[in-house]
Amino acid sequence: MKLIPQKKFFRFISLLFVTTLMLLPSLYCGVSIPARAEASPEVPEASTDFYYNDQANLLSEETRALILTKNAALAPHSIQLVVLTMDTLPVTGYTQRVEYLRSVMQSWQVGGAEGRGLLLALSVSDGDYIAVAGEGLLSHFTTDLLKSLLDAQLEPDFSAGSYDAGVSKFITEAASQAETFAVSSGSQPVSAKPAPKKDDGVPVLLWVALGAGAVAVLCIAVFLLSGRQSRRYSPRRGVHRHAPLVTPPRTNVLRHESHTPIIVKSARRGDGPSRIRKL
Repeated sequence: MKLIPQKKFFRFISLLFVTTLMLLPSLYCGVSIPARAEASPEVPEASTDFYYNDQANLLSEETRALILTKNAALAPHSIQLVVLTMDTLPVTGYTQRVEYLRSVMQSWQVGGAEGRGLLLALSVSDGDYIAVAGEGLLSHFTTDLLKSLLDAQLEPDFSAGSYDAGVSKFITEAASQAETFAVSSGSQPVSAKPAPKKDDGVPVLLWVALGAGAVAVLCIAVFLLSGRQSRRYSPRRGVHRHAPLVTPPRTNVLRHESHTPIIVKSARRGDGPSRIRKL
């Protein structure tokens, strides 16, 4: 195998390293753009009153005051009840809307670090409403209980177009259930801690790509250097194609023939011992 000269070798490594650095931005864009495209729709900012975000302008001043009052009573237990009204939620389908509302709760830090929050969302144009409980309230606000509250307190007024009355009744009963949960669980008054926000992970992908490129270049360099050193100092075995071929000298002797000795006895007697001749 022909060895690579040292200058060409280091030139090859430098070219490989530069090429890797040039390709990393393309890799970063190729990974981050699909990730951003698949991300959830934009989450609206929390309102100044926090406990209600009435984008569809459905709530009266009395209902807004009721929401604030109920949350003030639940504050010692770090339980928060929040209402969001929109003309249309940005996603369709029950599962997608639940995931979207959970992202809203995480962004607004509803319920604090313990997740003791409940979000009621109204989508007026398509006649839909959803209630989502945080992790800290799931043991009490089960799916069956939330469905029961929605059917009994919100559905009749919502179907009649009295959205404000339905929200008022739902918040009143949900606050009562939250009080029951706080007493039964024996929770002590604690201050709500903001939940840590999750990073989108895009900068991490860039660092991973850079690290992978550097490790790949280092591994190739070590592999080529070790192979070159082993070929330089290891003893040669076998016959190289450029090595001279040693052949034995030619000889004129093709074969060796031997004759069986023939013993010839003299026919005359008295002539002494027999003579033996080899023919």
